[in-house]
Amino acid sequence: MLCRRLKEIWIYLWNFRYLPLKYRWPLIKLRRRLLPTRTGLGLRNALRHARSLRHPPEPNAYLFVLRLLWPFPSWRFPAVLPPPPREIMADPARVRCRVRDLMYLRSMPLWRARDTPQRSFYRIYEAFCAADGRMITYETEYFWRRSGPDWATANIPDPECGDPEQYAVMASLAEVLADSFVWRLELGMRRTDRPIVSRSEDPPPCPPEVAPAWTARVGPLKEKLVLDPDEDEYFDSPFHRRNIYMATGWFYTV
Repeated sequence: MLCRRLKEIWIYLWNFRYLPLKYRWPLIKLRRRLLPTRTGLGLRNALRHARSLRHPPEPNAYLFVLRLLWPFPSWRFPAVLPPPPREIMADPARVRCRVRDLMYLRSMPLWRARDTPQRSFYRIYEAFCAADGRMITYETEYFWRRSGPDWATANIPDPECGDPEQYAVMASLAEVLADSFVWRLELGMRRTDRPIVSRSEDPPPCPPEVAPAWTARVGPLKEKLVLDPDEDEYFDSPFHRRNIYMATGWFYTV
């Protein structure tokens, strides 16, 4: 009750409601000029979306936004190697529950600025092992829209996995991601385009998308790995050439 009353008092004072209207509006305009509510950092939206995060929930939205602004020990978020495929397959709900939260996080300019291609690649890997087509599509589109040189498929870092199955899945995933980007480029799409673009002329030239060099060192698995037993249609892909069975249609969306 006390907090609610204090909030009402703060709103009353903040909006100059104790003054006549002819004085109130000029003061509000001056306040907006001195203390802009909209900046390129998107702090207000970040604060609102932080309250909606559930996996894991953020106990304090203000502290979450302050951590986004904190540049130490590194500005870029660290990339943590995910679990092996069979561990994710045993509990796919742990990955699938994050789809909604990731949509909120991708809308935050500060979070996007600190995100890395390796982290995004790991999220695609987790979604793939969890057979979450929606998350694969969203994350692939997010990776495609990040057009900086670091986000070229050829620059996806080598995860250097100790688990042979995990290494094979990640190598195949990097190759499929590059193939899907080539497919989009052949359709006339460009990674620098807006989400919705209508062309009246030929698309500009662009550098090719290729798989990273480390994928060539990863051979096929000795035993078949079926990531989604419910999927009964398979086509030739880098996954199948490494004895991994899983559909790849989620990567080919526009």
